[in-house]
Amino acid sequence: MRVLGRRAVAAALSALIVIAGGPVTAGERPVQLGVEIAHPLPGAAAEDLSARLVAALCRGQAAATIRSGVADHLRLTVSVQPVSATTLRGFWLPFSGMYGIGALRLAVERMVTVPGVPRPVPALVWHAERPVGGPWRTTGQQILRLIDEMAAEMVGAGPMHQCGT
Repeated sequence: MRVLGRRAVAAALSALIVIAGGPVTAGERPVQLGVEIAHPLPGAAAEDLSARLVAALCRGQAAATIRSGVADHLRLTVSVQPVSATTLRGFWLPFSGMYGIGALRLAVERMVTVPGVPRPVPALVWHAERPVGGPWRTTGQQILRLIDEMAAEMVGAGPMHQCGT
């Protein structure tokens, strides 16, 4: 397995956000954003999480254009499920009730050409994952905080194009 260097990661991440309302210029690549929620979350719809991620990546500038049918994929996977305190018996818990336990993952996939393979294949070029755990009623807030944290990490990994017009 080959590990990408810091410059390679920065180059791969440098073109994730498309200028809103304008054409894609040289060096910029449109990105398809996907949000997958494994278990229903109270007050956290896929559209809300998608908007939060775009806002965090754009750092308060105008929102980016999200397009479908493009080669780059920015995928947010939320796999947090409610677990009862009874199921977690044996662990110290401050109260009995429901807890949200799972993981949050942000990944960038890009289609790459591999010698000897007739078609391009998806390759993971960057990812971050965070554990989620706490009272079920605060899980939504924790997920939003972690989305902001992972977006900041992603922006810090490489240069970003302007998000607004």
